[in-house]
Amino acid sequence: MALRLADIYDEIARMYRAGAAGVVATVVAAGGSTPRGAGAKMVVYPDGRTLGTIGGGAIEADVIERARALVDSGEPTLLSFDLGDDAGMACGGEMSIFLEPIAEAPRVTVIGGGHVGQAVATVAKQAGFRIAVVDDRREVVTAERFPTADLRLVGGVELLDGDLKVGDSSFVVIVTRGHRYDKDWVRAIVGLRPAYIGMIGSAEKVRRTFEDLSRDGVAHGVLERIHAPIGIDIGAETPDEIAVSVVAEIIAVRHGVSDTAMLREKPEYKGRNRQ
Repeated sequence: MALRLADIYDEIARMYRAGAAGVVATVVAAGGSTPRGAGAKMVVYPDGRTLGTIGGGAIEADVIERARALVDSGEPTLLSFDLGDDAGMACGGEMSIFLEPIAEAPRVTVIGGGHVGQAVATVAKQAGFRIAVVDDRREVVTAERFPTADLRLVGGVELLDGDLKVGDSSFVVIVTRGHRYDKDWVRAIVGLRPAYIGMIGSAEKVRRTFEDLSRDGVAHGVLERIHAPIGIDIGAETPDEIAVSVVAEIIAVRHGVSDTAMLREKPEYKGRNRQ
């Protein structure tokens, strides 16, 4: 069956819902003899694959190349082509093509597949984030326990050398089952400078973890970037309540709200954020 314009709109909607990256190329003006008229659309994926066409040939190849370059920058761009001068095409018309990036949704990486990790994965997905879940127990990282996860990985910090990517746009939630695991993950991740690192734990657990990391040579200024105890103070007690407080803090950091540290410093809160 021939591809319909509605099919392209369906794919664009799917990409927005999934938080998938790509670029929509739309012919917004066409004059003279051109292979496609105004309104023609094409989706360009980061790997160069396409859905739809804006006319083929040298112009389309150029648009695909430029669209792929826009995936990271996220800046909309208007391109103008003279099909005679720019592409040496016999039709000799003119086209204007608008490139509109679809930004990839930011990812929350949940380290630890316990009850709090499950709740954070669910709430963060509902808030529009992509989700990666990591635990060293295979029976924990399952589709049944984490149906909303986009990526499920079994292992430890060695995954950072393989399938687990953490960068300056990542949000990392460390909710493992123990002090030793938390420390290993913080030490491995903090140098990657993610946008957010949050670690669950009581004030005493946080203090001991930070003292250990400091003895290991992690600078005080680096430790200050860690959100611990994790989450904004809403008096959270249950895993679901803690998840709401954690995702609220991530959203605040993402949008540049700067007073989340003050909220975490309330003495009555430190005892609640335990694990």
